[in-house]
Formats: sequence, C-alpha cells, structure tokens
Amino acid sequence: MTANNGHETTRLKALIADDEPRARQFLEKLLGEHADVEVVGTARGGAEAIERIGALKPDVAFLDIHMPDLSGLEVARHLKGETLPVVVFVTAYDQYAVEAFEVAAVDYLLKPIRRERLAEAIRRVASEPRGARASAKRAAAIETALEQPGLKERLPALKRLPVRHRREVRLLDLEQVPMVFSRDRLVLARAEGREYLVDYTLQELEHRLPEGEFVRVHRGALVNVRAIESFGGENGVLVLRLKDGSRIEASERRAAEVRRKLR
Repeated sequence: MTANNGHETTRLKALIADDEPRARQFLEKLLGEHADVEVVGTARGGAEAIERIGALKPDVAFLDIHMPDLSGLEVARHLKGETLPVVVFVTAYDQYAVEAFEVAAVDYLLKPIRRERLAEAIRRVASEPRGARASAKRAAAIETALEQPGLKERLPALKRLPVRHRREVRLLDLEQVPMVFSRDRLVLARAEGREYLVDYTLQELEHRLPEGEFVRVHRGALVNVRAIESFGGENGVLVLRLKDGSRIEASERRAAEVRRKLR
C-alpha cells in the first residue's frame, strides 16, 4: 500500500469528486483514517474534477458516477496521458456500476461506503501499475465502457464543453461556442476566434447538449441557436448568419427543423 525504501514513505495522493457535500466530507473522513493516503483536493462536479486533477496530479481519483455536469466516466475519458490517475468510481446504483463501469475502473464503491470496502479499494489502487502503458490501457477501457448499450441516454446534459487545448482540457461555457462541426474526421468547436478539438462525436453531442440550445444544420455541424444573428433564403437554400460574422447553409433535409427551432 505504501512504498518504503527504508527512510521515506510515499503516500497515495487522492482526489474526491462528488456533487454532494456530505458525501465528499464522509469519504474524505474515511480516507483520513488511512496513514498511507493523502487527500490533496476535492471537486464539486465533473468539470471541476478535470481542472483539479490536471493541476494536482493525484495517484487516484474517487469519482462519483452521477454528477450534474460530467459523469465520473466522462471525467476519466477526458484525462489522457500522464494526467490519467487510477480511477475508483463511487455510486449508489449497484447494477449500473456492475454493467457499465466495472470495465473502466480499478474498483467501485457503493454508497454508503463501508470502511472495510474502502480499505480493499485502497489496496487495489496501491498494487495498480503506473506509467504510460498502464495509463493507455485504462484509457482504452474507458472508451469501451462508453459504448455500453443505452449509456449515452443516461448521461446528464453538458453544462460546459470540454475541449483540448495543447496538452490540457479546457472547459468552455456553451454561450462561448457558436458552432461544433466535423472536418477531416475530427470534431472541432469554434470559440474565441479559434478552433478546439472535441472528444465527442456530433451524434453524442446531439444527446448531451441541452435540448433546444443547439440545432443540427446539416450532417457535419451543430449551431448554437443563441449565436444566430439572422437567417434567410438564398437561391432556395436556408443560410444562417452568426454573430461572429460567419455564414453556414442548412441542408434541405434539416431546413424545416432549423426554422422551427428559430421561431
């Protein structure tokens, strides 16, 4: 559980992410009973968890599955490379954890958490291999878990959009994003006058963006309704003019739906 070279003991650095304050405090208290674990930070939701994990580099992240912005699984998905810690999911839903999340985590804990069960999870975390190869294996398991049937429909609506910026994950407020589109097999978000890489597919985003806030204008683009300044027909084609000065055409198949959402 601890690495001891005769003079120095290395403690596992842990981060807790849960939107329920009492749940965070209770788990922090239980972890405080383990001399070989140091809680280096807590997060109130998935978006904050991404920021805190990137900054604090914990060895293990205890992630609540159900959080209001990003699920625990999505938090893990957006943490790649050296920023991906060992993951322990925390859930109140037994069957949900077993079916959808067991594949992606070293362990999972059912609420209310029992001391002996937490001790077992810590032992598993301590024996988990570290390094780039282990991190890549965990990332692949997370992607597999995300393909579980019916999972996308059970995930909460996004409140902010995670995007990649250099080696970090940035969280964009949705009002900053006038458009998300595909190009050369990549999904990109336009914001702040530049383009950011997005880990979601457009189909996933249709399920995850708040209903009514974005509209699919054609196969390869979703447009933020609030970013549309005007629209009109040009040579029989519906053209949207966005507040950032750009223009985009709606496909014939999507035009009627776009008009309905703009009224």
